[in-house]
Amino acid sequence: MTRYAALAAILRQRIEQGLYAAGERLPSVRTLSLEHGVSISTVQQAYRQLEEHQLVEPRAKSGYFVRRPHRVAELPAVSRPVQRPVEISQWELVLELIRSKPRNDLVQLGRGMPDVSEATLKPLLKALSSNARHGDLRSLYYDNIQGVASLREQIARLLLDSGC
Repeated sequence: MTRYAALAAILRQRIEQGLYAAGERLPSVRTLSLEHGVSISTVQQAYRQLEEHQLVEPRAKSGYFVRRPHRVAELPAVSRPVQRPVEISQWELVLELIRSKPRNDLVQLGRGMPDVSEATLKPLLKALSSNARHGDLRSLYYDNIQGVASLREQIARLLLDSGC
């Protein structure tokens, strides 16, 4: 058995006996070197071996500490869920939202309806009614969640031009 392995065995025995508690700082490399009459590199190799076995952990500029034991969480018991179909529907919530009366004191973003009484939205209303009369319902469909690419490019150019 090499000197560092013998020193590592001594330190391991002390840790297992509780002479060094979990989280406690171990003797410095120089102290162990003088105490056991071995070189500093032998002590460092012994600490490396204990570190490989996850008994100690080095901390920068502080030395070596006894590692706290890792507790493995117990897995929960596996149960068999009820094997029946479950109806999932949010249709009632959607209908309730549509049926609810608009409130002036609250911005209801979920309704998705612009305030068409404002003069700035009259051109939009005119365009929508024109499209509806001509049977072109594509303007009423939702597009990609990121929006139309050409519109995003135009907005980005406007923002760059304004200094944003």
